[in-house]
Amino acid sequence: MPPRLTARQMFVSGVVLTAIGATLALVTDGWLALLFGSADFPHAIAGTIATLLREIAMTLGLVLVGVSLLARILEPSSKS
Repeated sequence: MPPRLTARQMFVSGVVLTAIGATLALVTDGWLALLFGSADFPHAIAGTIATLLREIAMTLGLVLVGVSLLARILEPSSKS
C-alpha cells in the first residue's frame, strides 16, 4: 500500500511539528520555572504534560523531516 503523504508533504509536516515543538519549548520553559518555584502537585503534572508534548512534537517533526529526505530519494520520478 503506497504512503498517503508525498515527500514534500512529509517535509512540510515535519517542519511545522518541529516549529511547534520549538515554540512550546520557548513558551513553556518560562512558566514551568515559575510553577516549579512552588511545589504544588498539580503544577508538576501540568509541567510534565507540557514537557512531553513539546518533546513528542519536536521528535516527530525531526523524524518526518529525515524520512521525507529518504522518501524523496526513493520516490519514483514522474519525468518521462
